[in-house]
Amino acid sequence: MADTLRRGDFEASIDAVLSDDELAGDVMLRLEDQGIEDGPLGMLLRRQTSSDMLRSARRSSDVASMSAATGLSDSRVEATGYDLLLKRCKPAAQQILIKGPKGSGKTVLGIDIVRRLFAEFDGELSVATNVRGPDEHEAVTFVETMSGLLEWVRDTKGEKIALMDEWSTTMNAHAHPGGDVRSTVSRFVNALRKGTGGSTRLLIIGHEHDTDIAAILRTQADVVIHKAGKADEGLADQAAVYDGWQSYVKDDEALKIRGLADVPASSTWGADTNYFAYFEPDLDAPREQIKRGKLVKDWQQYQDEAQEEQESDLERIKCRGSKSGGGACGQLTDHVSGFCGYHRDQWNGDDDPRRVTNDEGDDDT
Repeated sequence: MADTLRRGDFEASIDAVLSDDELAGDVMLRLEDQGIEDGPLGMLLRRQTSSDMLRSARRSSDVASMSAATGLSDSRVEATGYDLLLKRCKPAAQQILIKGPKGSGKTVLGIDIVRRLFAEFDGELSVATNVRGPDEHEAVTFVETMSGLLEWVRDTKGEKIALMDEWSTTMNAHAHPGGDVRSTVSRFVNALRKGTGGSTRLLIIGHEHDTDIAAILRTQADVVIHKAGKADEGLADQAAVYDGWQSYVKDDEALKIRGLADVPASSTWGADTNYFAYFEPDLDAPREQIKRGKLVKDWQQYQDEAQEEQESDLERIKCRGSKSGGGACGQLTDHVSGFCGYHRDQWNGDDDPRRVTNDEGDDDT
């Protein structure tokens, strides 16, 4: 717009438009109408209003205003930042971590990166995600289990990226040594990076605190993006980019991006804001189920048979889990916990108290 105004393709005064002082802008417009805009008063007003506007823009990191005032197209500035970010996210098997405060727009940023990469690959990019909404796009597959994601990686050809939300909650058991989840997550993440053609990129949405993010998701990150604060703090369109976790820890920032775009809910890529992303580590024997970076075809035979037999004898009951927005779930499940797959993370390990054992040793509901 600034370039168009300067060329005279639009009936307006660029100096009057850029002035934050309406009265000063009107005076400059009148001076221009009289052909005396280059006189002492016009020069003084232009210098004063431009200085005031740029000072305010610098304090608030308002790149758009600074770019317009200096004649540098804002879209060009924005594209430069995104180009540098996409260049880091594009290589095969990249692991990208987005972290930041709750409500800062991390998921939207992740979707926007995937959307831009999809364009970079001219639509030749397959996407898997556990975020509801983008899966309406023909190139996107919705998955929320380890087995489902590994099957997708195994069976999907070409360039791929997996956008996974809420992994800080699901995978954090990896941070505590000794558990089965630690081995499962480690083999699972490495299998993603070593999948067919080694091309699967992994974009993880994490939490603000480092300890909330499983160690393997942190230390193996090739790119770390720290999303700035919330919209009401004037920082929602900003993010800092680091070349790996060590650079993030040292605060060795590679670049800062401003002018981040929103993804409208009405868009094909738009996210369902009423849906709480879920992901289940459903593999019981990763050593046998993941071979040479792939989920084996007959992976189900290695699941805990005793647990499966126990669950198969149980009647289906209503899930005792609670929805993220409040209220009971009510979905039918035959799992011993009494929780359906969506709310299994609420299970503390105890059997459902609604299931009792009678004198004959049979389970009743």
